[in-house]
Amino acid sequence: MLRETVKDNGGLATRRQLLERIPAVVLDGHIGRRTLVRVFPHVYRHRDATFDDHALLRAALLHTGPVAALSHTTALAVWELRTLERPLHLTVDQGLKRTGARDLVVHRRLRFDPGSDQCVERQGLRVTRLPRTIVDSWPLLPMQERRPLLLDVNRRGLVTPAQIREALSERSNVGGRRGLLHAIDLMEDGVQSELEAHGVLTVFRHRSLPRSVGQHSVDLPTGRIRLDRCWPEAKLAVELDGAAHHTSPEDRQRDLARDRELAALGWVVLRFTYADVLRDPAGVRAKVLAVHTARMRQLRVG
Repeated sequence: MLRETVKDNGGLATRRQLLERIPAVVLDGHIGRRTLVRVFPHVYRHRDATFDDHALLRAALLHTGPVAALSHTTALAVWELRTLERPLHLTVDQGLKRTGARDLVVHRRLRFDPGSDQCVERQGLRVTRLPRTIVDSWPLLPMQERRPLLLDVNRRGLVTPAQIREALSERSNVGGRRGLLHAIDLMEDGVQSELEAHGVLTVFRHRSLPRSVGQHSVDLPTGRIRLDRCWPEAKLAVELDGAAHHTSPEDRQRDLARDRELAALGWVVLRFTYADVLRDPAGVRAKVLAVHTARMRQLRVG
């Protein structure tokens, strides 16, 4: 009966569920002999059952009940953006009394409703939506991981800057808010990676250069493309070639073909590697400025 009860509940069962079939004295005997293993207070598994991270997360939700959702860095793991770490994090409404446990932190949030569009079901688990998850997780992440993660999920189309701003408006006192706002600003400027952010901050936003535009779209005969950085008024584009791309002969031929199409439309393309930007930002700025100045002079004459 014990094994069947746990199995019927997906390999985990609360004390209340077990007591519906098993007398308390029998249940406590199984717990004392460790036939049943406590995962969290009042949540048990059979000692012979397979137990993985997914089961652990289910146990955390069982412990807190249907009023909770996985959140913060735990939700990042469910969104497959980070490995699962302890402690686990869940969120409930501020008016509810739910206690945490060892390796389990329960956060209380004003007007939190896990049954609303604040949360979704993912992998069979109730979890906060990704924009809210990122904002909640921001102060818990190591500094060096924060902006790269946000830029990456934006590049992959998982969130938009507007969604992050909306989630941030609901948590205006979140730790590291200034850094998050700065990262959102970079997203809105078309920055899609940490290397690109470094280039924008050290080169393309430098006071010596006119303001540039990121991820500017241009229609070519072969289709629409996006330029890493550009100055539309000068029809000057800068492409940043990373180590993961633009290195094979095929990549190089594709880049040259695209540059020829841009040239036919009157664009000048400058290509730099990220090594150029990291090692010689002043040299990159000087070259861009010289070409921009020459282009503006040519366009005025034309």
